[in-house]
Amino acid sequence: MKEVGIRAATGAIYVALTLGAAWAGPFTTFLLFLPVSLLAVREMHLLYWGIESGPPMAWTLLMAATMHISMSMGLFDEGWTVNYSIAIGFLLLLVSVAFTLLRNDPAPARTFGGLLTVLLLIVVPFGLLVDFFTFGTWSFVGFMILLWTNGTGAYLVGRAMGRTKLLPTISPKKTVEGFIGGLVLTMGMAWGIAQFVTEIAPLQWATLGGIITFTSTLGDLLESAFKRERGVKDSGTLLPGHGGILDRFDGFFLAVPSVLLYLHLIR
Repeated sequence: MKEVGIRAATGAIYVALTLGAAWAGPFTTFLLFLPVSLLAVREMHLLYWGIESGPPMAWTLLMAATMHISMSMGLFDEGWTVNYSIAIGFLLLLVSVAFTLLRNDPAPARTFGGLLTVLLLIVVPFGLLVDFFTFGTWSFVGFMILLWTNGTGAYLVGRAMGRTKLLPTISPKKTVEGFIGGLVLTMGMAWGIAQFVTEIAPLQWATLGGIITFTSTLGDLLESAFKRERGVKDSGTLLPGHGGILDRFDGFFLAVPSVLLYLHLIR
C-alpha cells in the first residue's frame, strides 16, 4: 500500500505539471521540464557510471542543459532549425571525446556511449516536448494523459493479477497481464479523449494509444536492463526505494519521438 501511495502522490505531481504546462504555454513547459530533465540525467549518470567513475557530473549536466535548450529553440525562433541542434549536439560530443582522452579515461568508448545515451534517450525527448504545441495544446495534454494511463494501468493490473512474466530475464515485475491491461485502459482513454478533442481523428487517437503502449513498455524494459546490468534495484535519488524520475518517466523517453513522428506524418 505504501508503494501505491507513493505512486498516487507522484501521479498528482505529474498531472499538475501537465495541466500547468498546458495552461501556461510552450515557454513555461520548457522551463518546467528543464529541471525534470536534469534530474533524470543525474540519475542516469549515477546509474551508468556510479559515483567514482565516468565524466564529471557537472559536465554531463551542462551538456544536457545546453542540448535541451537547443532542442526547444525552434518553437521560439522561426530561424532556428533542427540542423542547429544537431550541430550543437555534435560539438558537445566532440568536446566530450577530447576531454575524455585528455583525462586518460580508462574506458573512453564506454564514456562516449554513456554520454550519447544521455543525449538521445533523455535530453532529446524532453527537448522535443514543446513540439506538441505545434499540433495544439490538447495534443500535449492528450499525450501526457495517455502515457500516465498506460503506466498506471499496467502497474495496477500487473500488481493485481499479473502471473505471466513478459521478459523475466530483464524485468521480473513486468507481466503480460499488465501489458494487456495497460493497452486496454489506454485505448479506452484514447476513445474518451477523441470525443472531446476532434482535431485528431478517433482512429488516430487509438493509434497513438497503441504507439504509447508499445514504446513505454520498451522504455520500462530498457531502464530495467540498465538497472540489472548495474546490479541495482532502484535508480531513484529523490525517493530512494521508490524509484525516481527515470522510473516515473521510463515510458516517456521512447514515446515522445515516436508519437511526434506519427503526428508529423498524419499532419
